[in-house]
Amino acid sequence: MARSQFDDLAEDYDAARPSYPDGVYQALADIAGPLAGKLVLEGGAGTGIATRQLAARGTRIVAVDIAERMLRKAREHSPGACFLLADANATPLRDGCVDLACFAQSWHWFSCDNAPREMARVLRPGGFWAAWWNQEWADGEEWFDAYQSLLESACPGYDRRNRDARWADERIDQIGLFESGTETEIPWTRTLSIGEWLTYERSKSYVGRMPAADRDLLLSQIGDIAIERFPDGRMSVRHCTRLRMARRRLR
Repeated sequence: MARSQFDDLAEDYDAARPSYPDGVYQALADIAGPLAGKLVLEGGAGTGIATRQLAARGTRIVAVDIAERMLRKAREHSPGACFLLADANATPLRDGCVDLACFAQSWHWFSCDNAPREMARVLRPGGFWAAWWNQEWADGEEWFDAYQSLLESACPGYDRRNRDARWADERIDQIGLFESGTETEIPWTRTLSIGEWLTYERSKSYVGRMPAADRDLLLSQIGDIAIERFPDGRMSVRHCTRLRMARRRLR
């Protein structure tokens, strides 16, 4: 199994990644039905942020990831949960056993060809696929636009337009085994220190894989932008969590 680049980021990821707003789980329940008692597959579980939130709502959850260090962190928080060092592109689960397949901040890492068909295989007819992302969304604020432009110039492949996740259920639609998908947007605001923000930035894959000197320079520049806007060291950042869902066809 390929080693995940996130293993080297596990400490920062665990320390600084935010949880998901309650509205995500309310939307899941509104569309897929009550969460309590559902068998849930969580792909790309990482350090278990969504795992803990789903378990707290009464689900029976199987969380999988290829990142061993990330899963160790998840198990530290939830020693009684079921974690598998496995690839959600090809899970060790039987056909039609899962009520809900969830991908929190992770669907974009999976194969366009393999993952949708694997979800169709493990989901029971009428079960649901769901993917969601926390995204900073303070567009129009001068400091935020400068920060986004800095990321785009420093990090090859980063494009703020990719925060729109409409492509996510296009993968699902293409295989013809799911009904038309739905989108839910949950706006919220995150409050944190500039130090926490910089740790959060270090946990991002496109920042973490930069050469050390380039990464340190970028983080210093992000810090300068943040302290100019938030001189007391406390940040208030608008976010939007985008949830995509689709129902497995009955036949």
